[in-house]
Amino acid sequence: MLRYWQGAFLKLLSCSLACAMLLVCHFVNAGQSSISQSVAIDPVITTQISAVDSLADQTIRQAYFTPVASKQALVCYLPALELCVGLLPASLQQQTAFSVANIRRAIGRKSAMVLVAEHDTLAGVIVINRARDMLEQSGSIGLVTYQLPLVKQAQLTLWHEIGHLYNITLQGTILPSSLSEYQHEWLADLYLLWQIAQHYHQLDLAWQQFHRRNLALINDSGNLSHWSAPQLQIVLSHYNAQQLLDFTRYEDFITAVYPLMPLWSTRDMGEFSSLVQRTFSAVQSLPGYIFWRQPELIQVLSPTLDRLMGKAESQRWLKNQFSTVK
Repeated sequence: MLRYWQGAFLKLLSCSLACAMLLVCHFVNAGQSSISQSVAIDPVITTQISAVDSLADQTIRQAYFTPVASKQALVCYLPALELCVGLLPASLQQQTAFSVANIRRAIGRKSAMVLVAEHDTLAGVIVINRARDMLEQSGSIGLVTYQLPLVKQAQLTLWHEIGHLYNITLQGTILPSSLSEYQHEWLADLYLLWQIAQHYHQLDLAWQQFHRRNLALINDSGNLSHWSAPQLQIVLSHYNAQQLLDFTRYEDFITAVYPLMPLWSTRDMGEFSSLVQRTFSAVQSLPGYIFWRQPELIQVLSPTLDRLMGKAESQRWLKNQFSTVK
């Protein structure tokens, strides 16, 4: 089936020069509230369709298939959305969820989104809005705003979205059949961490993702749904880069680390949300507020605060904010 789609795509790209020029003109990027730029994805990461000429190669970077477990995912860059959706099997093209209009409406201001497909060979569709690529994550603590530069964030975003689809294929076997929205998010970041170890053989980008998730939470407690820093910290404290590299199969990695993860309830998450709001949004600090959650929050935030403020200032600030810091 994949070869059929690939063949159809290449046949389309070999049309007349007039058609080719129309296709090229179609690829126009749009923009994010963060600073944006076009960031190249490392070529080793994805399995792209073979190009027949330079025009085809330019176009294929906007639409390609990449492996997800035993299936494939179709990666669509927003400027080429109509063309990319045309590569889907007819059964999926007929579904409203995969219509161009619905996808444009659903992605909104997000940098990426994933659509799960019920199909024998296609796991889903990943839509990338490169105009929303982030170059930095910011967050304010008191009167000071901190910025965290983001390196290779386009690649990390792609891995996160692939991780959503990969983890879904493992539900009911390695992973539980039912997962909360929050579990889906931190599991996608665990897949991202595994990919970092496999391709870069060091963990600087994993720490970047850790700090990014913390700083996003500091900036807005609404980002709690994507707060994977607790789970990333557990893996980073248990394994070094070489040990993670030894997990050549993601299935083996997630089998080993999933039992280490906290399984917080809705009430637990609500307490974290209230504590974060009170700590970073309120004018008056309440050092004893939800004191039973403070040690967990401090443990996860401390590496990021040390990086942003420096260790001495970070410790001083923590003592002023939390009664549990001695």
